[in-house]
Amino acid sequence: MENSKLYIEHVIELLHAIANEQDVYVQQASDLLVETIKQQHSIFIFGASHAGILAQEMFYRTGGLVVVNPILPREVMLDVRPIIQTSQMERLAGYGKILADNSKMKAHDVLIIHSVSGRNTIAIDMALEAKKKGIAVIAITNVTYSKQVKSRHACGKNLYQIADIVIDNCGGF
Repeated sequence: MENSKLYIEHVIELLHAIANEQDVYVQQASDLLVETIKQQHSIFIFGASHAGILAQEMFYRTGGLVVVNPILPREVMLDVRPIIQTSQMERLAGYGKILADNSKMKAHDVLIIHSVSGRNTIAIDMALEAKKKGIAVIAITNVTYSKQVKSRHACGKNLYQIADIVIDNCGGF
């Protein structure tokens, strides 16, 4: 019983941290998404492995927005076996660019990328390619953790260093 109480208290602390520290960035993202929809552009969302759950939730949710387009490549979804394949694909140079190029993203769209570490090649490739195409990038990541790990991308940057708007999930690591 004591462990569950500690867990709940920790989750509440994290929620307070997000509410207090990330409100401005959540509002910026919200404003950008609203303007994108008003201008009749699209919203794309991507996450690899467990981070892909957010993309699935945002798309498959009943009553969800029709302008939301998930990027859900089979190779990095949680139902892949062996599961270690997702980690290998996340690190494959150029794969994120291929995904971005094969999506229907165009200038003035928005790409939301969820990556806890923000260091894997696939997310960074996608962010860089999106920005080249004039697409705004919103990153949901763990900034504290990301600052402590080395990028796996040739550019040497992590996702939070590339995105236009960064929302820190304030999670532990």
